[in-house]
Amino acid sequence: MLSLLLKGGIATAGAVAELTLDPQLKYWVLLPISVVMILTGILRQYVQVMISPGVKGQPRVKLTEGQYILKAQVLVGNGSNITDKSFQERKEYLSKLLASGKYVARTKAAQDGSTPNPLTDPGMSDAMMSMAKGNMASFIPQTVIMWWVNHFFAGFVLMKLPFPLTLRFKEMLQSGVMTADLDVRWVSAISWYFISVLGLNPVFNLLMNESVDDQLGVMQSQPAQEQDAMAQPAQVEATMKSLANDITIAQHECCFDNVEKRVLKLYA
Repeated sequence: MLSLLLKGGIATAGAVAELTLDPQLKYWVLLPISVVMILTGILRQYVQVMISPGVKGQPRVKLTEGQYILKAQVLVGNGSNITDKSFQERKEYLSKLLASGKYVARTKAAQDGSTPNPLTDPGMSDAMMSMAKGNMASFIPQTVIMWWVNHFFAGFVLMKLPFPLTLRFKEMLQSGVMTADLDVRWVSAISWYFISVLGLNPVFNLLMNESVDDQLGVMQSQPAQEQDAMAQPAQVEATMKSLANDITIAQHECCFDNVEKRVLKLYA
């Protein structure tokens, strides 16, 4: 049922209906939906932090493998910041070391020549369980709030947007009160719920403190670390050989060569 009042009686056929909203709608419909959405979003963030797994360490061989790959990438990208002698020494050392595959972290299954089963991997099981918990923590509150809005506030028109829109926005903004003669700028209660779901992330970022943000960042970085840990030794070895080839063919040009002449030429 629409809680609104038509201006000037019933609108004529084909004309755009001009409506006057009950001022109490702001306090009994618009404000409760907005407050519940914000509080639920904050609670969901804290629940996801609590159910997230802790930071897991990696074996020493895996850390050594990653450090040598990073060292080679840094040498290729920033080799111009060191002298030619230092670059050549690092180039010779890393090219031989990476090409030999000495520091590739090989699991027991890889050494035996068998293919590891991801279903029996405890790390994979923990990652799948963590993903399922996160999905449930997001799905259940949204389902409950959607039922609450649809049950108690169906058919309410809450506000009128101050800018014009095309008819393509009518279905998105007027869910539950689809009428042919209603201006597209009017927003229904259910549509306001969907807009809040999609647009409250900046509000959550403003309300969340730094500690929660840091914990959420750790949660988001866990899948990338797990993917790195699950990388096959053959893939890592191919990456190392590719970096060894890049280092071998890299041409060095030190940024300190003739720096005095370049500075004098620039400021002379």
